[in-house]
Amino acid sequence: MSDCIPRELLIDILTRLPAETLVRFTLVCKSWYSLITSPSFISHHLNRTISNPNSTHLLLRYCTEDPIQQEHYSLRCDDPINNTFKEYAKLNFPFTCIDPPFGLVGSCNGLICISDDQACYNHEMFLWNPLIRKSVSIPYPNVRFRSHGSFMHSLGFGFDSVSNDFKVVRIVHIGLDCNRVPPEVELYTLKTGIWSNISDKALPYIVVERSRQAYINGVSHWVAHTPRYGHGGIFRNLIVSFNMNDEVFGEISFPEGIAGEDKWMQKMSLLVFGETLCLIQHCKSYGEPPHCSIWMMKQYGVADSWVRQIKIDLSGGFFRKPIGMRKNGEVLLGTREGYLVSYDPESKRIIYLGVQGTIDSDCWYSFDVDTYMESLVLLDKGADFCDEVISDRFCAKRVKRTDRTQDLL
Repeated sequence: MSDCIPRELLIDILTRLPAETLVRFTLVCKSWYSLITSPSFISHHLNRTISNPNSTHLLLRYCTEDPIQQEHYSLRCDDPINNTFKEYAKLNFPFTCIDPPFGLVGSCNGLICISDDQACYNHEMFLWNPLIRKSVSIPYPNVRFRSHGSFMHSLGFGFDSVSNDFKVVRIVHIGLDCNRVPPEVELYTLKTGIWSNISDKALPYIVVERSRQAYINGVSHWVAHTPRYGHGGIFRNLIVSFNMNDEVFGEISFPEGIAGEDKWMQKMSLLVFGETLCLIQHCKSYGEPPHCSIWMMKQYGVADSWVRQIKIDLSGGFFRKPIGMRKNGEVLLGTREGYLVSYDPESKRIIYLGVQGTIDSDCWYSFDVDTYMESLVLLDKGADFCDEVISDRFCAKRVKRTDRTQDLL
């Protein structure tokens, strides 16, 4: 029947369909398989999916100890109208690491970037598309402990819309005191499959070790500060950015009044609410109860547009730290008992979401969230897949999982 449909019309019809449906359609005939797995079709479908505001889910990663530590990844339907947080699908996580858990670097256009670097000098990194159950193992970077000695680093992951390529950026501060600037910077691209050194583009700031990126519109952001020595003895907190398109670093000022607060430095982090950059400030100072403030940048890049939008009381120790924000403006928080809750800052209402992670002092690895968009990226890479894998998809509720290691590429 497809022979009777003009190719342009067929492509226009197919690129409007969900990625899951298209994966199944690769089994219809050889011509459809060839079409759907072609790089041009994958790119066309991705661009159309990106333009759909309803195409994203919430990616939740949490860890349990039952009886050994395990990582769990799932997609959630964050419905602001009905205020639901239902599980859409469980993701089959096929990776093992030396010192669990993996760090979630980021999620972008259907790919999830993870790194085994949470507590050791390990360099296992993967780009993973759970929908089609394919992954790419990123080669070891050039700056490692064996060649450069002690270091601290931070990672970013995103998409270059100009070259239609995925990129991983690695910012490395070498030395025991990690106070040397500018840092070494390496960039990996999926198309080339190699790391390149772009240290000449680095800024003279220290990115906080393993600072979790906040990714907005093709730009990665990290919490950073000036060196503790030099620069006239003036200490300043700031945000370092990296544009995936032009591969240029930039800086964004902190809100006035907290830019010079050294005692808060290790309690600063970033998150994204919609397309708004947010700064989380953990305050434990004398004279006031411990609390957490969430600042929102109302106009991107404009320092004067920072507004302290939310203040959360941390006295009593029930809340540990904000994990992310929901579409309805509620804050996802980890509790001291290891539960994930949704907190309404206006009514102070707390809703338990039926997810329990490990119990640790500040939930630094119990929970992590990001957005996720299903796509066909990597479908044109590696070996063919069988109908069992497709029908299995990634929903453990429908089909019992088989060996987790068989899908690693």
